[in-house]
Amino acid sequence: MAIDTLLPKKIDKSDASYKSVTELNDALSIAKKEHIRNIALTGPFGSGKSSVLITLMEDFANEHKFLPISLATLQANEEQIDYDESEKHSSDEKKPKPSKSTDAEKEKRIENLNRKIEYSILQQIIYREETRTVPNSRFRKIVHLSNRELIRYPFCCVLTLVCFLILFEPNFARVDSIYDFFSWGRTWNTFFDLAASAWLLFVLYVIARYVFKSYSNSKLNKLNLKEGEIEVIEDNSIFNKHLDEILYFFQVTDYNVVIIEDLDRFGTPNIFLKLRELNQLINESKIVGRHITFVYAIKDDIFKDEERTKFFDFITTVIPVINPSNSKDKLKSALEAKECGNDGISDEDLSEMAFFIQDMRILTNIVNEYKQYRDKLCEANDFQLNKTKLLGMIVYKNYYPQDFALLHRREGKIYKCISSKPVFIPLALKAIEESENALSEKEQIFKQDTNLSKTDLRRLFLFKLWHKLSNKPLSILIQNNHYSFEQIANNEDLFARLLNEEKVRYEYRYYYHNTTIESESVDFKQIDNEIDYSKRIELIGNGSIYFSKERRRIQQEKIKAKSLRLKDLIKKYKLGETNEYKKLGLTPMMNVFVRRGYLDEDYYDYISYFYEGMVSLADRELLLSMKIEERQPYEYHIDKIENFVKELRDYMFESDAILNIDLLDYFASHNVPSDKFEHIMMRLERDRAPLQFLSQYYSEGKQQGVVFKHFIEYINSWNNIVSWNNSAEKDNLIEAYLKFCPNLGQMQQKWLNENYKFLVEHSEGITLDKSLFLVKASRFVSLCNGSEDLLDCVIENNCYEINLENLCIIARRLHSEGSALSAENLNYTRIRETNNDSFIDYIEDNISSTIQCLKDKYQDESSESLLFLLNNADIDAEVKTKYLTGQHNHIDDFARIDNEEMYDIAVKSRVLSPTWKNVSFYYKHKDEMSDELMSFINYYATELSGEICSDDLSNKDELYVSLFGSKMLNIDNYRKLLKSFTGHFPDIDKLQNVGQDRLMILADNGRILFNADALSSLLINISKNESLKLELVVYVISAGLNDHNAITHLLTSIGGDYVEVCNQDKRIKLSDNALNRQLLEALQNVGYISSYQTDKNDKDKLKVYHKMKKN
Repeated sequence: MAIDTLLPKKIDKSDASYKSVTELNDALSIAKKEHIRNIALTGPFGSGKSSVLITLMEDFANEHKFLPISLATLQANEEQIDYDESEKHSSDEKKPKPSKSTDAEKEKRIENLNRKIEYSILQQIIYREETRTVPNSRFRKIVHLSNRELIRYPFCCVLTLVCFLILFEPNFARVDSIYDFFSWGRTWNTFFDLAASAWLLFVLYVIARYVFKSYSNSKLNKLNLKEGEIEVIEDNSIFNKHLDEILYFFQVTDYNVVIIEDLDRFGTPNIFLKLRELNQLINESKIVGRHITFVYAIKDDIFKDEERTKFFDFITTVIPVINPSNSKDKLKSALEAKECGNDGISDEDLSEMAFFIQDMRILTNIVNEYKQYRDKLCEANDFQLNKTKLLGMIVYKNYYPQDFALLHRREGKIYKCISSKPVFIPLALKAIEESENALSEKEQIFKQDTNLSKTDLRRLFLFKLWHKLSNKPLSILIQNNHYSFEQIANNEDLFARLLNEEKVRYEYRYYYHNTTIESESVDFKQIDNEIDYSKRIELIGNGSIYFSKERRRIQQEKIKAKSLRLKDLIKKYKLGETNEYKKLGLTPMMNVFVRRGYLDEDYYDYISYFYEGMVSLADRELLLSMKIEERQPYEYHIDKIENFVKELRDYMFESDAILNIDLLDYFASHNVPSDKFEHIMMRLERDRAPLQFLSQYYSEGKQQGVVFKHFIEYINSWNNIVSWNNSAEKDNLIEAYLKFCPNLGQMQQKWLNENYKFLVEHSEGITLDKSLFLVKASRFVSLCNGSEDLLDCVIENNCYEINLENLCIIARRLHSEGSALSAENLNYTRIRETNNDSFIDYIEDNISSTIQCLKDKYQDESSESLLFLLNNADIDAEVKTKYLTGQHNHIDDFARIDNEEMYDIAVKSRVLSPTWKNVSFYYKHKDEMSDELMSFINYYATELSGEICSDDLSNKDELYVSLFGSKMLNIDNYRKLLKSFTGHFPDIDKLQNVGQDRLMILADNGRILFNADALSSLLINISKNESLKLELVVYVISAGLNDHNAITHLLTSIGGDYVEVCNQDKRIKLSDNALNRQLLEALQNVGYISSYQTDKNDKDKLKVYHKMKKN
């Protein structure tokens, strides 16, 4: 398989990103014509700018001469410098420094950085070419002489010396013998002299040329003039200092494109000003004489706002090859290319990891390292690892290599986070305790009751049978013998014989006291299914257990919190928001990887080899503890389980120190000898066994079914569990027992019958199917919320007792406005509004007990509900009256009331509509104005006063007389209700005892007929109340009675002095009071007397004057 290097790769012409290469080449092609000198190739970090430039230099090398300059190495050095400075400054954070000095230091650092950048660029320019290419450069390089040059240069020196000796023949160097030998005559001597002269002249030329060149490259920095000194100050800029070198370089070379990379890593845009200035000087220099273009590979954000358009003549952009939107696809493709695409890593996990990968080089290295780790850790040792975690570890390693290295030494941020789990657990427990406290505040107290006995179930069955028969049976015939329902319920044999009958024969009363026998076919199986009779009978022997889900869930959480993986612990209890977690200082990637579980407690498996036959240091410590019988935490992780088991000895199983969750998981598996498993179970199946281990194993172990099925077979297992003193652990064990026990015994079933809430809390752990089975066999005293599935099953199968709390919970579940229901407003109407047949039928079958437990403080039963309750014979009359009294809605009339016996209750409870029709009907039914009816009329006086009593009522006059001819109505209602009756009072003789107020009300409303005889009779019979009589006479006369004979008759009926008023022959005197004055005024007005006045002799008397008789 080909190796993927991390170097920039050449872009294929078919790739979309090749467009950037062609655009850049087009710009370079017209650079001279369009005066383009500075070109920017922009793009984010890792977008592929280097790949574009490499492709440009390779594909268009014939068109342009490229000079590449890279500052990547300088970047590394600068980062180290900045890091060291930051470390130094961090140690002195508490020492405040003036802002001016800080700015000055910053400016100085930037200036030094720019000088280093310039120096690096200059180095790469100057030292790129050989010395012979730039022979006049002042930058001296190490000269390497070849073997030929080592021969040639000394030879020339010796030759020069010889020529000097030949030409000048100095005496100090003259050797006569040699001269004589080489003296070959005048001609040859002349030739040698000329040749020596020529060579010396040549050498002199070379030396002179070298001297002049050296002089031309020198600089004058300081000039001393005797006492004074002149110094030339150099510019700090490296470019300015060596500008002539740079110009000379481009003069003697043919580069026309300078490519500068990694300049943006320093974050200082000032350097671009100097490079632009340098470019301008080069292009305008007549020494260079050609167009030079600078190409800069930079990030988009190196300049602020529109500044970058001022620096560059042309800008082309590289679209990133990888970004958060496509990094997942790139990573997936890279893995597939390495034949790692089928490692089971989900797209979701790839997206989470790839979100942080925005550099193609890093992505390539991640895939390379992942392949290496996978092959070495997994395939080489046949050791299966979670590939998702492995990839997460490699991504973390590439971005945080230092922290990864510290992880090997159990140091660093990630290790600190993982090792902080014991700190997080108390935080989780605190959150659980808060939930428990909140639950305790809301928890309701449920009443306890005994379980249904078999006799009770038979009564329920017979009750259903009684309703299904066409007639109401008095007794049942079994084998021609009559038995009452109670006798059959109390006798199991009789009941069994009844169920074996093909038809039910029963006796019933059909007419008065006559009875007859009827035979009907009844589907006993249907009744059985309706009340779950068979299942309940079966479960009565074993008992039934009531579960409380929320309470149990909290207790279970306390146990499981310790065994949760770090990611689950953080997520479930929102520990990521705590100060303890934030103090760890995790980077965003670390944070996400820990929360997603890519980095967790088993990190060591993903960063180290496994060698067969070797146990870890932690495993060795556990073995030592078992040998010395010192118990370690049950959850103590065994790193190398197979090797660990090989080190176990039989004697270690004689101590509870052998109890370990990983170890029991291993022994409980099918491929391990069972004797060691039995040894461990013996530690648990005994008196005073450490059941806390079994409880923890249920929460954290992997072979729960095997272990608990074995434990349940132990005869005292249940007794040991229920007698355990830790409630949380006991609940955990009970859940396990119920979940794995194939058949519950009587004790277990009895316990279950008393704990519905436990079932709700543990239904998830027990499994829903098993929980539903347990529900159907129960009749719960106290229901609770927490499981809609269980509650629906309870409702469907009528597995609850009738009480207010149960009804409220069920109604809230079924009613469309359940949140508005409460114990205060729940009533039969709202129960019917649930539209649940099972619930409604069960309530109607038990309506009497239902009504007794309902509060219905709102008293808003519907008319239909009121009618049903009123007609229901199962409700006691007193209970019915009490419940119906005060209801706001009414029954229209008596027509739909089935039983006349209910008429009294309807009137007494005031559920009838207040109409004169209903009053008339009940009055006629009772044939009198009963107390119930009078109370009803007084109560609804206002409503009745708004209706005219119809003349169509046959007993209207009787009502008129009964109501207004007595004192049964209070005076206010007397006045109100009189408006409902028209015409005169039918029987004025009945007004004898109504009292003055009522008579005057009748009189004021014109309801007393002006009949002298009748009024006289009334006056005679209304007792000795003279003032009342007088007031009536005054009223009648004032109302228009002008018949003197009738008036005489009335005055005579009053009696006393008023009889003398009728005698015209006398001048009668009456007491002077307001009533007498009214009477005399009325008599005067009708001409019965002529006048009256105060007696002069007795001012307390009024003297009456009659008209004079005509002769």
